Amino acid sequence: MSKKQLVDYAIRILNGEDIGIIEYAATDSVDDFRYKTVKRLIRAHELFRNNSDYIGDFLIAFRDYMITFDMPAAYHLKALKDIENYGMSYDVEEESFFATLQAPKYVNDSFVNDAFIKKESKKNKTVEGLLTDPMIYELTGYTHFKSMDQKLAVYGALNTPNGYTTLVSLPTGGGKSLVTQTISYQKDGLTIVIVPTVSLAIDQERVTKTVIKNRDNENEIFCYSSGVSAGPIIKAINDKKAKILFISPEAILENPGFAEAIKDANKGRYLKNVVIDEAHIVVDWGASFRVDYQFLEAWRNMLLMTNPGLRTVLLSATFEDKCVDILKNLFEIDGKWVEIRCDALRHEPRFCVDRAKDYEEKQKHILELIRKLPHPMIVYVSRPAEAEQIKKMLSNNGIRNARTFTGLTGSAQRRQLIDEWVDDQFEIMIATSAFGVGVDKPDVRTVLHTYIPQNANTYYQELGRGGRDRLPCLSVVCLQPEDTTIGRDRINKRVLTSKKIVDRWDSLYNNDLSKRVSNNRVFIDTTIKPNYSGADEFDDSPTSDADMNWNIYVLLFLRRYNLIRIMEVKIENGHYMILIEIKDERLLSIDDTLRAHIDELRGQEWNYYSSSYNRISESLRKNSIRCISELFYDTYSRVYEYCAGCNNHNYPIVGDSHKFPLKKRVTEPLRTFSEEQLRPFGDSTELAVSVTDNSIVDVVNRLAGKGLSTIVIPDNYEDSMELLQIGVKRNLLIISFSDMFNLQKCNAYYYTSGLICVVYSDNENDIGSQYLAIKNNVCGKPSTRVLHIIKRNVYISELGKNILELIDGPSILTSALYA
Repeated sequence: MSKKQLVDYAIRILNGEDIGIIEYAATDSVDDFRYKTVKRLIRAHELFRNNSDYIGDFLIAFRDYMITFDMPAAYHLKALKDIENYGMSYDVEEESFFATLQAPKYVNDSFVNDAFIKKESKKNKTVEGLLTDPMIYELTGYTHFKSMDQKLAVYGALNTPNGYTTLVSLPTGGGKSLVTQTISYQKDGLTIVIVPTVSLAIDQERVTKTVIKNRDNENEIFCYSSGVSAGPIIKAINDKKAKILFISPEAILENPGFAEAIKDANKGRYLKNVVIDEAHIVVDWGASFRVDYQFLEAWRNMLLMTNPGLRTVLLSATFEDKCVDILKNLFEIDGKWVEIRCDALRHEPRFCVDRAKDYEEKQKHILELIRKLPHPMIVYVSRPAEAEQIKKMLSNNGIRNARTFTGLTGSAQRRQLIDEWVDDQFEIMIATSAFGVGVDKPDVRTVLHTYIPQNANTYYQELGRGGRDRLPCLSVVCLQPEDTTIGRDRINKRVLTSKKIVDRWDSLYNNDLSKRVSNNRVFIDTTIKPNYSGADEFDDSPTSDADMNWNIYVLLFLRRYNLIRIMEVKIENGHYMILIEIKDERLLSIDDTLRAHIDELRGQEWNYYSSSYNRISESLRKNSIRCISELFYDTYSRVYEYCAGCNNHNYPIVGDSHKFPLKKRVTEPLRTFSEEQLRPFGDSTELAVSVTDNSIVDVVNRLAGKGLSTIVIPDNYEDSMELLQIGVKRNLLIISFSDMFNLQKCNAYYYTSGLICVVYSDNENDIGSQYLAIKNNVCGKPSTRVLHIIKRNVYISELGKNILELIDGPSILTSALYA
């Protein structure tokens, strides 16, 4: 649908025609955003037409439409009140409404203009080197990946050997979901995807059912949360029909039905993969109020004892070094660890920081920002009470179609909110961190923070809800002076004093309720009260719950610093019994030596939280002096610098152009060969296969059946689509000569070991350089066997020989290959 057609459609609606919403498949992200802008206008108009109290919702949608399409609009109701507060005016002579950008003075005009997506999209998106493979094509219909980053992430996970853990980073909006979807259907079996929020579980289920083609999705793809019947899911697992289950760590550990079904699936080796999505949360949340996250270590290790081939994948957009260290400490066993690092800073956000003089001015600014910045919009708050307060303020000002999403939102309501949010039934979501981690609404144009997040990583994850369609968006922070103190008070509640850590350990270990298994193993009862008198500070929960939470905090603290190992976690009478193994003998005696050691470790923990908060607080305070992206560049060690604009500068700072996205060497593990695979090579590591023009696809199909891992093709290879349609549906890394060279340059042999098939250009002038690239970088290695596909025995002028003379191995006909 053209821009003109969308405008004509909107005009008919504004003139009172009741034609409803038409369904439309957009051609690109800009086209999709424009269509949804009109869709939201129609919805807001319908609300206003039925109830004039929704005037603010209509004016927001009307303003968004006029600015995005850069044109005035007539409306059959000429007397609309309060339009000046929305940057709108009415021209009597023209009989039309006008909307001007009129951004608040504390927000950059050019950034707001960018985020309204007034420019045409770039139509010539390159897909060179981004071909998928026969299995992914059959499963999803995708012929190309979004980016090289996504391609490396997907094959990084698919190549994971049995029993290994692979950590994968891929920028927000880069398509991490495809990693989960492809490994779930790589083998016949179950993949459990552990997600941090109900909103993400629901959204991932919805997206996966949309993406996966020609499968029994309703009986293979599941999401569990409270309020959802577990029976059908457990039956599908027991019947070995379930392929993917999205679930929270709490449900896995605390629901006995799931625990038993997963145990049985694992014992029968039907459980193939455990994926922890947004894995940084294991560290960010698992150390405090979502303790089940760090209990996943013991749960996964118990599974490995009976199913040593179980694979684990840890996914996130970016990882701090400390986060990677902790995850590796928790999930690496016997060196079986792979890191696929495609970390990158987002290109979409434009950053603005507004500092109001006091609380009252901040509330006025929030209202103005919500009225005038582009939508859809997420407003992040620190507590549920603040979400309700802002919703009430908006309602009092005619904006009544905003919704809230917090930790207090019920499961059924969460599912409905996400469905309605994705369907554009409302365009303002007021939320705490309970919403948004991974929720895939691509066209969010503004993310507004009304508080200081605890660290740069939390901030970056939340602002990453915007611009997932890879179009410009705004990240705006609106603060007042007291917010800095309020934020620090939240940090103070994250770390116990060293004295209380020692006293709680003493209470747990030296108590009759804790059962000795051996000299260094003990089952800890987490309900034990501490020996010291009085209630803990910060307790806002029942005493028994508070004691259990702080006891678990202490055990997890000791685990993070390798003083203990957590061997098993059980639920008895509604509370945790945790089997630990003492690894540091200092824990056996409550004395000054132990106290000094705990004091040192507690100091490290406090310094981490405090310095992380200080960095983000200082960065927001000095937003006009320093580029805000320096905060992220300092936080993530494996990114290149990038900032599309902030209070410090209006122009982009680009440090990542023309860079290959793999940020860390992946030298191993490497594939091994079967005797059958090695048979045609004899003692050589390469061979030539003579083919006709029409038999290349047949050769590739035959090789795929023998475990082919990689196909190297020329850039702009004309028959690439035929490679996706071969009969053997399995994963094959199909890459260009230049990308093969880049992988070798990065020492990424993990991707390019095994059987490699090389297809040369039809242009004989290119074959010499292509052969030399393969010969010098791939051939002759113990971990590779190279099959050169030769149409003609061309003369290589650079080397003064025909190509068959140069290949150090036998030359065979197609008919003899694995005959």
